[in-house]
Amino acid sequence: MAMSMLLRRMDRDAITVHGFRSTFRDWAGESTSFPREVVEHAMAHQLADKAEAAMER
Repeated sequence: MAMSMLLRRMDRDAITVHGFRSTFRDWAGESTSFPREVVEHAMAHQLADKAEAAMER
């Protein structure tokens, strides 16, 4: 939401937040050693299903 608000204040309606998220996901997967779950949490994504979410607790 912070990125969306920043783009709105900059009057950059043609730029989407999804592009930033996609770029971050690619960078994190290719250039860091963080597990997939950590990267997904950093992007505020929900885990794939209830079983996976239960295992994370």
